[in-house]
Amino acid sequence: MDPVLRTVSVSVPDDITRTSRRRMLLGALALVLVMMWIPYSQFILYPVRLFVTLVHESGHALVATLTGSQVNGIRLNPNTSGVTMIRATWWAEWFINPAGYLGAAFFGAMLLQLARIRSKTAGKAILRFMSVYALVVTLVWCHDPAVSGLFTPVMGFVIALVMGALSKYLPDGAAQFAAIFVAVECGLDALNDLITLLVITTNHLGDNDAANMAAVSHIPAVFWAILWAAAASVLVFGSFRMYWRAVTRPGTLN
Repeated sequence: MDPVLRTVSVSVPDDITRTSRRRMLLGALALVLVMMWIPYSQFILYPVRLFVTLVHESGHALVATLTGSQVNGIRLNPNTSGVTMIRATWWAEWFINPAGYLGAAFFGAMLLQLARIRSKTAGKAILRFMSVYALVVTLVWCHDPAVSGLFTPVMGFVIALVMGALSKYLPDGAAQFAAIFVAVECGLDALNDLITLLVITTNHLGDNDAANMAAVSHIPAVFWAILWAAAASVLVFGSFRMYWRAVTRPGTLN
């Protein structure tokens, strides 16, 4: 009798399982929300908050470049605010003004989707990407101290260095959590900033992106604040939902 050969499929789980990925998202969400209410937590999250501001301002600069506008530079302030100096035509401002808030929301959503990739080193790769992104933005738009000051390029290089060090020295699981945390922080910070923008525009306080948009469109700034907040909410919470479904269902990128 011929021997019967049978093949046995053995599934070897990744170092970072579906369950742990779900826990990482919940943990990152909880940590971000809790730290919003902890006194002086802004000092702990200072580099991350500055990175989100850098992403916001680079959104303006990138869209300005794509529309043929002149970008003079980006300036970050110690209080984590920022400004992008741009010379643009009126039609280009229709695209440039919303690119900060929506760009930050999109960036966070994109990072979270990259964290779905089925690789135990995905977190390290995402941190390296953020390091390179911060470095490129600093070199391209923050290199002139006469425009950006000294604080901006120094902090740009520090952020790039920190992200690079985290990608190199953190274990795979910790790097994955760090990447998810920054993605969540980026998305929720964009939403929190838009809530602040809504309060500012409602009370007609100061110059801001929505006020600039109102000057171009002759539509009230509060309308743009509400519209951008709605669009950013779809991006951020839609990304959370896509990530959760992907790491819950078998056969998807996880």
